[in-house]
Amino acid sequence: MFMNSNLRKHIRHYTLNLLSLMSKPKPGVHILNGHFLSLNNSTSNIVFKILLEKLIKNGINLINIQDACDKIINKSFSIKNCEVAFTFDDGFEECFTKIAPVLDSYNLKAAFFVNPGFIDGNENYRQNFLKNIVCINSPKNPMSWNQLIKLKNNNHIIGAHTLDHQRLQAAPEAETQIVKCKELIQEKTNGTCDYFAFPYGRLEDFDELSLQIASKYYKFIFSQSDYRNYFSFQGKVINRRHFECDWPHRHVLYFLKSKSI
Repeated sequence: MFMNSNLRKHIRHYTLNLLSLMSKPKPGVHILNGHFLSLNNSTSNIVFKILLEKLIKNGINLINIQDACDKIINKSFSIKNCEVAFTFDDGFEECFTKIAPVLDSYNLKAAFFVNPGFIDGNENYRQNFLKNIVCINSPKNPMSWNQLIKLKNNNHIIGAHTLDHQRLQAAPEAETQIVKCKELIQEKTNGTCDYFAFPYGRLEDFDELSLQIASKYYKFIFSQSDYRNYFSFQGKVINRRHFECDWPHRHVLYFLKSKSI
């Protein structure tokens, strides 16, 4: 008999609570990747501020995503400090209204990976995107292009996440999804787009053909897998670790373990 999802969630919660008591963040550069402030749209962004404060109190140095990428690419990892940068996928409106204000209060810059199809889509498209593509049972709107321009002008990074959040492995339209996304972001924001995160983030959701295409158009490519290692795909993809802004800080600390090339 299978456990229901709520029971699995509680078991995972208590297991991480116990494991985190015995763990301590290790020196290195970590990129944490979220999607929203909370599944509950009424949640205040104070939860994210509390998380950042607790990370800082536990000795974590918060750094800009640009600095994190430069350190990872140049392999100039700190041997004394645990450093953390942030990215956010899918481009939900709360990234602008709730998450970015908290980041800005720390003068901290993140990367926001967006899907132009979600931004420009009609109501039917957006409902399908939420229900069947990113599988979120919560009403959420995308950021507008004007909001993305404001983020860019405030030195945050606007990155590409394909046109329609499409799984790229063996997808015949991979080039359109990867390249057209970049073109639209650059056209709409009047800026460059050098950062790309492939949808779903698992290594099996990306293939060599898609990697070859993405490598031609983007300076940085990101997964959301294999977070204990800095790179996948022979050093061409930077790995991130999933988190959400309303997670218990002990759970986040547990995942900030030592990393290897």
